[in-house]
Amino acid sequence: MTMELEVPNNAVVVRDAYKRYGRQTVVLRGLNMTVQKGTIYGFLGPSGCGKTTLLNCVVGRTTLDSGDIILSVNSKSDIGYMPQELALNKEFSIKETMNYYGMVYGMTKEELVKRKDEMYAFLDLPDENSTIEEISGGQQRRVSLSVALLHNPQLLILDEPTVGVDPLLSHSIWEHLLTLSTVYGKTIIITTHYIEDAKHAQRIGLMRGGTILAESEPKQLLSSYNCDSLEQVFLHLSQKQESRNQYENEIQDLKSYPKPLKKPLPPIKNHDYLSPIHIYSHIWKNIYWLKRNKPILTFLLMLPIVQCCLFVLSIGRDPLGLKLGIVNEELQNGFEVCHKFPNITCSLDYPMSCKFMDTLEKKQINLIEYRDQESARRGVEKNHVWGYLYFSSNYTEALFDRIISNLRTNEEALDKSELKIWMDMSNQYIGNLLRRDMYFGYLSFLENVYKTCNWPPEAATVPILYQEAVYGTNNPSFTNFAVPAVIQLSEFYLPMLFTVGALLMEKREGL
Repeated sequence: MTMELEVPNNAVVVRDAYKRYGRQTVVLRGLNMTVQKGTIYGFLGPSGCGKTTLLNCVVGRTTLDSGDIILSVNSKSDIGYMPQELALNKEFSIKETMNYYGMVYGMTKEELVKRKDEMYAFLDLPDENSTIEEISGGQQRRVSLSVALLHNPQLLILDEPTVGVDPLLSHSIWEHLLTLSTVYGKTIIITTHYIEDAKHAQRIGLMRGGTILAESEPKQLLSSYNCDSLEQVFLHLSQKQESRNQYENEIQDLKSYPKPLKKPLPPIKNHDYLSPIHIYSHIWKNIYWLKRNKPILTFLLMLPIVQCCLFVLSIGRDPLGLKLGIVNEELQNGFEVCHKFPNITCSLDYPMSCKFMDTLEKKQINLIEYRDQESARRGVEKNHVWGYLYFSSNYTEALFDRIISNLRTNEEALDKSELKIWMDMSNQYIGNLLRRDMYFGYLSFLENVYKTCNWPPEAATVPILYQEAVYGTNNPSFTNFAVPAVIQLSEFYLPMLFTVGALLMEKREGL
């Protein structure tokens, strides 16, 4: 086998090829095939016999489970492949399709223009501005064939090239292929259902059930099997194959199916995944696609703006109306008592707890009254409030004693003047927001007390003074902090969404 693989006159050599889908469906059963350089090799066989699977393995779209494939070409750019399915983007025009594949193949503008003119004249293609989806099925096949021939490859693999083509054009295609093989030395592999088409090939492989029944020149096949037509040859070989017990053969195939330690490598290695040519061609492909899908382009451009607006309107602002529990032993008759006192802050007759609660309400915090600390704690545990404050019975008197006496304040006054707070910190953002409002609210309340008592209000503040910020503001909003993160998320999410969508679409179309 090694000597035969190394024969320099062979363009494609396949030996002991096995391939199956799932566990039971064996498609290729030890297939052997030899294609000589500069010839047309015709694959003749019924649908489902494995022709397309074999060609996919030859061009590297899939790999064999076992076996060898040797090619005379060294690069995928030396192969022209026309698959059985259309495998063209139907939204592109013929001109855009030609330009894209010309860029993929690395052709210069002059080469591309020359080859395009030749393809239009040879295949009688429709107007170049017609989109693929607008033209007929036969015209689509002709465009697919023109793409395979565009870069003038050394090895041409055509899967059912004449399906849906009128007889006159089919004859013209065969004449052109014969010229390519005999004059220019191109190697061509063609699959077909039609016996008449196969007669044009210089060498024929009759395929059935995942194996090559016979391969030779058409005249030699006729003489070897003493038949008048290729139909009779194929019928004779098929009956011979069918004479064996098919059920026993399938069981034997499964039992003897090879299990190599390593899966065979593709016949041609992939090089330069990120080559400048491929990047450039894919950029233009995306430009063509976006030109045909302007609503999607508008959606991609507007989505980040809409997301930021919705974020600012719904999430970006600080929450208002947060509920906070109050246990105030200074007010025996509840919150309503606060409205009965004269608004004289610097007086022991006016409860300081009322003044501080008024400050909190101005910050749009909803205060919920509780009778005692036990009921307030249950309110926090049941998520009725985000925390609760406790004012002692002599809070106002103790607070003034603490301010006036300062270092001489006794322990009882220190304890009763403290504002005790229990918080639900399960939500860090809400908890810290309330702590901030209560802290700055208390400083504002204390400054107001000092002013009304004609004391220096600076003495009520923490001896730290924040000057104007170098960058930003001293009171940054959560919106300004979070919107850049939302934009960055969009910048990551949208390209990923677009890429995944494009890959799924191209996979569905067989591109």
